[in-house]
Amino acid sequence: MGRIDLSEEDYSKAIQNFNMAIVAKPNDFEGYFLRGIAKYSLNDFTGAVKDFTKTLEIHPLYVRAYHYRGISNDRLGNYADAKKDYNQAIKLDPYDPELHIALGSTKLHLNEYLDAVASFDTALIINPSNANAYINRGVAKRFMNQLDEALEDLNKAVYYDFFNIEAIVRRGIIQMEREQYQEALVDFNNALKMDGDNPLIFFNRGTVHLNMGDTLSALKDYERVNNLDERNALTYFNRAIIYSLLKEDDIAMALFDKVIEINPDNIYGYFNRGILYYKMNELDYAEADFTKVIELFPDYIDAWVNRSVVRHDKGDIEGAESDRYKSMEIINMISEDEKNVDSLYKVYSSSIDHDKIIAFESDFSNGDRGGKLAQYSSIDIKPFNNFIVAVVSFDADKDDAHNTRYYLDASLSHINENKKLNGLSLVYKHVDFFDDGYQSLLNDSIVEAVGDKRLVTFLNGVLNYEIHNYQHSEDNFRTLADDDVFEIYSAINIASLQKEKAELVLYSQDYNDPIMINYKKNPDKNTIKKQERPDYNQALETLTAVLEKNRSNPFIWYNLGNLHLQMQDFHKAVDDYTEAIKYEKNLAEAYYNRGLTLLYLGEKELANSDLSKAGELGIKEAYAVMKRFYNK
Repeated sequence: MGRIDLSEEDYSKAIQNFNMAIVAKPNDFEGYFLRGIAKYSLNDFTGAVKDFTKTLEIHPLYVRAYHYRGISNDRLGNYADAKKDYNQAIKLDPYDPELHIALGSTKLHLNEYLDAVASFDTALIINPSNANAYINRGVAKRFMNQLDEALEDLNKAVYYDFFNIEAIVRRGIIQMEREQYQEALVDFNNALKMDGDNPLIFFNRGTVHLNMGDTLSALKDYERVNNLDERNALTYFNRAIIYSLLKEDDIAMALFDKVIEINPDNIYGYFNRGILYYKMNELDYAEADFTKVIELFPDYIDAWVNRSVVRHDKGDIEGAESDRYKSMEIINMISEDEKNVDSLYKVYSSSIDHDKIIAFESDFSNGDRGGKLAQYSSIDIKPFNNFIVAVVSFDADKDDAHNTRYYLDASLSHINENKKLNGLSLVYKHVDFFDDGYQSLLNDSIVEAVGDKRLVTFLNGVLNYEIHNYQHSEDNFRTLADDDVFEIYSAINIASLQKEKAELVLYSQDYNDPIMINYKKNPDKNTIKKQERPDYNQALETLTAVLEKNRSNPFIWYNLGNLHLQMQDFHKAVDDYTEAIKYEKNLAEAYYNRGLTLLYLGEKELANSDLSKAGELGIKEAYAVMKRFYNK
């Protein structure tokens, strides 16, 4: 079943089937290997490395596991480990050209171009018609500035595999770099005939049009890129520059805004928007943007110079002179032949994050055309909500419980086995009762048909919770405060209810409205209303009290983690999620929420490990997060 899922590119479902296979036969290497392939396909390279490593522990001579672990390590930037894996694979199977190509590709990433060419040469000795070897050797020669030889290799790649889109596109790029724009245009047009939804091809064709002076066609191609990839900041930036040159300032401004929305720490977005604001005589806005650039990269000379000009025009002579002096100070710090921004990045490389401040998000992926690949899903990245104790149905006509994440403990299983719930079961699950698509499985007649009075009271509490009768719901649950069985479940539900009530109090106060800052005016500080936050103390007290009697319940710890997360006590949240995982090792939501929290704290490696585990346990959103923040 997992193999079928792999062939249909339903990788998340494949992982779940491989999980079952591994449970059944934990010493069978194939389940781990295939699960590693599925994780790799979802860009979960950390998880893939773990599975391939487990494969090799069971089967130390399995060449494909070394091969794919090497590729995964390469994607993670672990180049030394990748080379070690490829070399081990080559020892076991020296006549596989793909292994030599993979080794050469990693050498390319290390700028070891001559060694890379040697690996590709070996692959071509083994198989003289291998198109991929020609493609990669052509890329290496391109980086060695041997454009004629690179073009020759790409021509051979196309000759041996005429329908190889990568060969055609890379040949087009080399043609473009050789300023043979007409030939490049032919290649990109041919590539688009075979792959009409590839944003990279449209981007390159747009650049060709721009170099040929056809601005309108360039803009059309760039716009197509952003239609296919709404988060491609590089293309928004290019469009903004073109519209700025065309003096279409309003359009350019909107595009620069989009660039900054996607890459809020990128200096070029702010810098160029600041120039545009200056041209439009919006001096306060211009000053704010140049100030932001200086905050992100204090040694960017041009930002100091431009802010000096803006301040001079505003009449702030002292500020203008201070900025001018600062720019001269920076210039004097570097040698005469290094008076440019690129050399400044090298001088101060230890103190800045290059990718954050200069690299635009530009994945150029084809996207998920079939709608199956989880890493391409468009999600609003947020933690999963609290667990409550509610009901699910195993009747597919009522509710597909198999597509709903839920958990049981021994006590709930006992209740479900011994009470007549008319086809329903009590479980731990997270649910949004405000979701327009939510449909209750409970009604008065179902509840009244239950014989156990305590269970009736509890179900009435759930029913009132679902329809937002919070006080009635809380009263129902509090009736069971001293009940040996239902006390813990009632307390968990009360705490979640209290959390929702605290958040609802502020909805009417426009809690979710963004705070707007107007650079044109200097607002009176007394008129700025401080943004309030929900008061979670009641919910915190309820959970803390129930925890004293039930310290091994993972869902109490999980909900406590959610409270601390909302209260911005991030380290406590991490500790709480860790406790939840300690008592329920397969609590996927705890891994996911802890991963997001660690991501916020800047612990990317730990976060990636948690998100990988969450994805393995069935949370598809984890792959979208990893793709967005790690695997560019």
